[in-house]
Amino acid sequence: MNERFDFAVIGGGIAGLAVAEIFARSGRGVLLLERNARLCQEASASQHGWFHMGSLYSIFLNNRFLRTMVGGVEDLRDYYSEFPDMNIRIDAGGRLCFEPRATGWFRDEPIEYIVAARNDPDFDLASFNGLRDYVKKLFFLMTWEMAIKQFISRHRRFHRHDWNGPVPASRWIPRAGFADYSREVITKPRFDDVDLDPDTHFRIVGYDRPMRAWAIVRDLVRSLIGSGGVIETGAEVERVEAGGRGARLVLADGRAVEAVRVIAAAGRWIARFVPSAVGVRVVASPLLVAYPAVAGQNFVRMTPFVERTVNHLHHEVGGRRYSVIGGGYYADPDDRDALHRVQHQLSAMAHKVFPRLRQAEIKEIYMGYKTELVPDRGERNYQYFIREIGNNLYAVVPGKFSLAFSLAVNTYKRLTGKEPARSVRLATDRQAAEFVDLERHARVVARGVERGTPTAPSTGSCARAGESVLDRVPDPFR
Repeated sequence: MNERFDFAVIGGGIAGLAVAEIFARSGRGVLLLERNARLCQEASASQHGWFHMGSLYSIFLNNRFLRTMVGGVEDLRDYYSEFPDMNIRIDAGGRLCFEPRATGWFRDEPIEYIVAARNDPDFDLASFNGLRDYVKKLFFLMTWEMAIKQFISRHRRFHRHDWNGPVPASRWIPRAGFADYSREVITKPRFDDVDLDPDTHFRIVGYDRPMRAWAIVRDLVRSLIGSGGVIETGAEVERVEAGGRGARLVLADGRAVEAVRVIAAAGRWIARFVPSAVGVRVVASPLLVAYPAVAGQNFVRMTPFVERTVNHLHHEVGGRRYSVIGGGYYADPDDRDALHRVQHQLSAMAHKVFPRLRQAEIKEIYMGYKTELVPDRGERNYQYFIREIGNNLYAVVPGKFSLAFSLAVNTYKRLTGKEPARSVRLATDRQAAEFVDLERHARVVARGVERGTPTAPSTGSCARAGESVLDRVPDPFR
């Protein structure tokens, strides 16, 4: 192995992989170092297959999250269209569409929003727990309708936008006003297998899509290898030292690697390389996997009371359709009691909303970890960031899987002052296979079916990605 590179990237999650890929395809000498046996096996494998294009973030009054998410779609179109399976296309009318492909990055199945109306029990002022809860309910009762009208207005702009026109979507869509509002997009939800009252909810079709994360990872790996990039798995970086003409990375096996610049994309392990002053935190969110699928729709139950939200996506592995269920629950990954609590909250909500869950052959909860910037106020911060933290040392965090592409593009622009290459050279699937695995939810189902166990514990291949915290948390189904 060449021991000196233009760029060394620490961390082979989706952020590190996307950054390494775009630098390699643009002609830079790149080394990607990953501590696990395969790439994208920790947080990047533990997401639930929901690709965010801005639909969910249309509910926020602040435009910044929505601008970033819609900008991510623009970056995909501008810099990733050469990948055959990146199946976002523009039709003759300038509208966004998704080309049907068996291995496409995105499935053309819009995620729907089942929105709690103001007559829903969530807003019942006769039921509250203390003055603070009463004030919260009263505030949401007064503001929810306005927030939903804005949500609808932005959705109408998204679907009406001319993606070939002169005005970027990321500038036009977030500025939607009440003139864009129309009740035509509101319908009544009809679910045979979900316990939600159709008389206290209404339905809006969103523009986010389910994704095949394994296909995205596979293609990025093919491009990285095809462009001459080097991948080393099972390579743990102990420290980064200042070098003569760049930086020196010392590995756990005693080897040292030199690079002109180092990019740390180590997710929740980034604190090893990043000073605490940068303000990064890690949150843990539970996801529930159930087989067979407990519902046929991809949807989000939307309410201003985050602890009462629930979302459902269905996926398929080996011809078997299964469910991945999440909600607005998250906890400090070092707080055992909090981890236990959010798992039970998700389990209780899922059993309430999905009657078929009780008969599921497989049901398992695992925790996904998200690395974020510390927010300015109380809300979560979903932005990606790129920061220089020392001479020739940078830290990057994607915020969400969906933003790894914008992160990669803008990391390249910032560090080189140039536009990244748009053409790609792809290695074969066989060359990429040793570095790629299925998403964790797919492995839960595949492993459970193979073993014939109704509720498989977190062991085997699905537990390699740093599961020490989970191993200490009791199973909420017992």
